[in-house]
Amino acid sequence: MMAAIHVMTGATSGLGLEVARRLAEKTRDEIVAGARNPANAVDLKQVVPAGQLVPLRLDTASPDLVKAFASEVRQRLGGRKIASLSCIAGLQILGPQKLTADGLDETFATNVAGHLLLADELSEHLEPGAVVITIGSGTHDPANKLARHAGFAGADFTSAAAAMRGESTRPERDERARALDRYATSKLCAIYHATAAATEPAFADVRFYCFDPGLMPGTGLARQQNAAVRFVWKRIMPLLAGFAEGVSTPDRSARFLVDHLILGPREYPSGGHIEFTGKPAPASNEANDLSIAKRFLKEARAMP
Repeated sequence: MMAAIHVMTGATSGLGLEVARRLAEKTRDEIVAGARNPANAVDLKQVVPAGQLVPLRLDTASPDLVKAFASEVRQRLGGRKIASLSCIAGLQILGPQKLTADGLDETFATNVAGHLLLADELSEHLEPGAVVITIGSGTHDPANKLARHAGFAGADFTSAAAAMRGESTRPERDERARALDRYATSKLCAIYHATAAATEPAFADVRFYCFDPGLMPGTGLARQQNAAVRFVWKRIMPLLAGFAEGVSTPDRSARFLVDHLILGPREYPSGGHIEFTGKPAPASNEANDLSIAKRFLKEARAMP
C-alpha cells in the first residue's frame, strides 16, 4: 500500500515543526512541507526521517509560488490523494506595514490569502475524509482578556478587499497597534475560511477545521519585540503553560491537532473552530456569523 500524503505549510518552526514531528511519529506517511528555503530546513530534517520528508519551496505571500508549489504537489501524487492539508504558516509584523509585490498586506497574504489559494488549487486532489486545517487565534476577539493584555483590540474587518490591503478603521491606534489589528483580522479571516469552505459542494467530502493553538510563548512570534519582552516571552511565560487559561506549548497543541483532528475519528463537525483543549474555541459574534464568512470567501476569491 502506498503511503498517504500530508501537505503542510509553516513546518520549519513552532507549531508546524511539532505537527510534522508528531505526524512522523504516528505514521509512515509522506510529509510534503513548504519552506521558503528548503535547503535550510535543518530542524525539520532532524525531526522527520528523510524517507518521509519532501521539502518544497513555498512562500504563502506569493501567489506564483503557491501555484508552483501546488503544481509540484500534484506531480508527486502519482494517483494518490492528499490525506491532510495543514495551513500553519504565519507572520506577525509589528513594525510599519509591509506589502507584497502584488500590493497585498504581507501579514494577510501569508496567513490567509496564500492558504485560501492553496486549498483551492489542491481541492480536487483531497481524498474523501481529508482534513484541511487553518489556524485561528483569540486575538480576533475584542473580549479576549489575554489578547487585550498584549495590546490587541480584536479584528478590524469590513470587507475582504480591505483586509487584504490591511486598511484600518481605527485612526486613533498607533502604528504598532494597527499592526496588531492586521494580525487579528487575518485570524478572523482564517476562521471564516474554514467555516465557509465547509459549506461548499466542492469540499463536501472534506473536513475543514480552524484550530486555535492557544498562546504559545517561546515560539518565534515575539521576534520583533524588544529584548525585555523577548526574554519574558521565551523564559518566563512558557512556565505558565498548563496553568493559565489559553496558554499552551507547540508540543501540546500539535499533539491534539494531529491525534484528534488529522488522524483521529470524526469527533468534530466540519467547519468547527476548536482550541487545543478540545473545546470549542472562544469566538466573537462576528466570527460566528456564517453569512459574513461566506461573503468574505466569495469576495476574497474574486480579488485579482
